Amino acid sequence: MATSANLSSIIRFYAEKQKSPFIDFREFCTWVKKYAEHHVEEQAELVKYLGDPTGTVTAELAGLEQKHLAAVQQNGNKKMIISIAYFSVKYAERYKELLKNESIPYPIETDLPKKFPTNVLERKAAQEYFIQNMDQEPSKSQNLYVVVFPRELPSLVLPACVPIKLLIESSQMKIRKILKKEEYHDYFLKKMRSANPSKEISVKNFFTSFVDKDYNGYVDVTDGDQYYMWNQLCYFVRQDFEKIQDRTADDTSILQAISISEIHSSYLKEKFQTDRKREEALKELQSQLGNPPYFFSTPQIIKFQDKNGKQLLGQYSEEDLKQTLLSLSTESEDATLPKLVVFKVASGTRYYIYKKKVISLIVRMCNEAHDNIKEILVNSWYEAMIEYSKLPEMTDKSKYELKLEKLVEEHSPVLYALLNANFITLLAAEKNLDDSLQAFQLFVDGHLLPYSQLLMLRFEDVMAESKARLPFIYTIPLISWIIGLFRAHKIEKQKKEAKQKKETVADPMEILENSEEGAKKSKNRHEALAEKAKELFAEFVPEGSTVDRELNFLTKQWNRMISKDAYNNLTEDVNSLIRDYTRRVCNTLSAQTFTKERIENLADALVRTPNMQKITEQKALTEYVQLYMLRLVSNGAKKS
Repeated sequence: MATSANLSSIIRFYAEKQKSPFIDFREFCTWVKKYAEHHVEEQAELVKYLGDPTGTVTAELAGLEQKHLAAVQQNGNKKMIISIAYFSVKYAERYKELLKNESIPYPIETDLPKKFPTNVLERKAAQEYFIQNMDQEPSKSQNLYVVVFPRELPSLVLPACVPIKLLIESSQMKIRKILKKEEYHDYFLKKMRSANPSKEISVKNFFTSFVDKDYNGYVDVTDGDQYYMWNQLCYFVRQDFEKIQDRTADDTSILQAISISEIHSSYLKEKFQTDRKREEALKELQSQLGNPPYFFSTPQIIKFQDKNGKQLLGQYSEEDLKQTLLSLSTESEDATLPKLVVFKVASGTRYYIYKKKVISLIVRMCNEAHDNIKEILVNSWYEAMIEYSKLPEMTDKSKYELKLEKLVEEHSPVLYALLNANFITLLAAEKNLDDSLQAFQLFVDGHLLPYSQLLMLRFEDVMAESKARLPFIYTIPLISWIIGLFRAHKIEKQKKEAKQKKETVADPMEILENSEEGAKKSKNRHEALAEKAKELFAEFVPEGSTVDRELNFLTKQWNRMISKDAYNNLTEDVNSLIRDYTRRVCNTLSAQTFTKERIENLADALVRTPNMQKITEQKALTEYVQLYMLRLVSNGAKKS
């Protein structure tokens, strides 16, 4: 045996050497000292057993007892060590012999020597232990268990290293051996036929394939009809053998084999149901990936729920989720893009989206961004023109395109990420292969269309609308030019005065007093609430999206009016209710109490009012109320 500093292995080696698991403590201590002296150069850790090893051995034995690897027993004046590993190896060999000779009975608790302290062994329920270890790799542990069967059958003595598959195979062999006997063969075949009058051929085929086969090994019974007939056969055998009063060792062994096979069948049934639920959950996952808003980050995917409101993660494992997303986003046919594509926004968050949804999402986001970006441009151009100044993008169309790109990047990061994703050009090339991608033209001659075309924001239209807001006097060229000269002179003068004022050294104490007084005045309750609301946006708005986009999306979910006027009227009525409600509750709120939970409770209370209950899409409405309230509060400081 190779040298080892592991006391359990040393005890087992000594037990095998003296051919007895019961070891005299004093004799062992004397021997282990000599063992250490002989092998200490090969294994330095054995140095602890040099000198008087009694204390070291006693301390280590206490640890082995806790791990059920050894036991210490007082036998009169003698102290005995019992090697559990010795019995584990002995019974493991016995189980291997079972596969060669099915007549050998299973080792049971009463087979242990009378002086063996059975209380040191862990007791395991057969159903729990078998199912828990069914698909596990064979253990290298030297533990020994007492496995307790139902129906008061004798308990097995089972080493941890014995695989459960060996037990299943041996159980089938024992059942097959009984059924091969003439008096049992025809008897149980007749019972099976009587129980299945319309399936006599199937019964005969099953019985023949299991009982009369030459190969005496495991038979797969997972197929539908075979699974049913196998369970029925086990039931009939158990029913008959349980009636025997004075059971022999063979009778007991058969009942134990039946119990093992029934536990295995129960496991197969549960595994089938679990696998089916898992497959259904994965199909639901793929289905929900195709629902609005069409793009999802991993944290959002983890929160997916089934139709009953139960989270999908749990019905499949994290590894299943990872493998499914990896498969959908990497595997493809005919050198085309995979079914699921991935893009990343500036913050680093990765989103998944079906490639067939990319174009429609870009169209939707371009439409949503159109109004917002147009309003920003018109306002900024109007403010510039009212001051008789010009912005770079007002005179140069190339700079106008760059400005649009910058605004898209700032206000619609998901749209910007999609338009600049590395798969977009490849997707455009696939348009000829997929009719669903023909609806919107993104590229011309391999180049992305200008942002002005994507957003449908012509330079001339923005300029015209900006000018339309100007007072009438600005439309008269000569007067406008003269006013512009005076205005430019005035602006230059104001700049010089501001620079001189900045260079003037003020009294430090006066500055400090003014700043402290100003801070106290500006930091009122509404401003604190508005700041807290802005912080809470991250809790309600998905990363990469905006408040306006989410509100627009949710409105379309709960507002099902077909007529444009009816749609607008209902939206305004709901918004009016939310504004009035928010105005009232803001009088009792503080920044400290304004939390995510508080917003959810307030929104829930409003949605439960009679007027709101008339709207059927309650979930979307509740989310809309939460977000709209947040926006109102965040703008409170400006409107107060």
